[in-house]
Amino acid sequence: MNSQGQMDTGDEVMPQWCQWAFSHQGRSGFVEGDAGKLHYLEWCDSSVGEPEKPPLLLIHGFRAHARWWDMVAPYLMEHYRVIALDLSGMGDSAHRDEYSPHCHADDIIRLIEALDLGTVTAVGHSFGGGRLLQACARRPELFRKAVVVDTHQLFDDMIIPPDPVGHTKPRFYPGLDVAMGRFRLSPEQPEALDFLVEHIARHSLRAIDDGWTWKFDPDMQSGIFAVADADRLLPTVLTPVDVIYGSRSLVVPDELGRRVYASLGNPGKRICIPGGHHHLMLDQPIALISVLQTLLQPIPSQNNSGEDN
Repeated sequence: MNSQGQMDTGDEVMPQWCQWAFSHQGRSGFVEGDAGKLHYLEWCDSSVGEPEKPPLLLIHGFRAHARWWDMVAPYLMEHYRVIALDLSGMGDSAHRDEYSPHCHADDIIRLIEALDLGTVTAVGHSFGGGRLLQACARRPELFRKAVVVDTHQLFDDMIIPPDPVGHTKPRFYPGLDVAMGRFRLSPEQPEALDFLVEHIARHSLRAIDDGWTWKFDPDMQSGIFAVADADRLLPTVLTPVDVIYGSRSLVVPDELGRRVYASLGNPGKRICIPGGHHHLMLDQPIALISVLQTLLQPIPSQNNSGEDN
């Protein structure tokens, strides 16, 4: 700690807002299924009974995990029962024998049903936003509202992008520090905060007998999910959808962000975070938290009789 009580992490100081968020760790849980275990984290505000709060589901990006929301989720638990899942083949969820373009939408639906969440509000980042839109189109009765954060969509006239990582074989490292030193964001993001990247990297690895390896399934290639179906999918999403993207994103440039928004069957708000890159929770976390808090603010109940309570 420094003289102001802030935590030093390498060359950067972890600010108080992040220390507070990390001090409120999500509770770990699993749901079973034919496709293997799904892991999730749940954040609890002990001052209010969680079952009384509406559920909020957070969905991470490709080859990521639920802890990408660790700096965001605690700031949303005042009004929500907050749950972040690990999609199959990522984080602490089971790897599949085979992946399909819609298998992760299946994960989202399976978790909602297994936890008996009823109708949820959901936020998906990047790849997770695309799987959320698929789930909303298939099972609209499960979703009250959706927010997609810097989510790329493929239209018929677009070229399918190559996997920026390419084929990934299993990699093993003798020590945690060595492994964390090999962690890279995709796409690269030079303005990401080091203490947040370090946190994400640490939770992207699992211990094995003789060292460390990445948690994601190396057999899960991005080409499996690169389906140019936005022209057909987006108009069928009748759940209200808000769109957030970064002004400097290499994944969702402004033109694409506007096109995705215009194609939605029930578009809500469209918000561009100035100066933000693709991984908004890593370079613009406070802005992202503030936008989500505003978009997800519950509507106060009104007295239908018109009389004061």
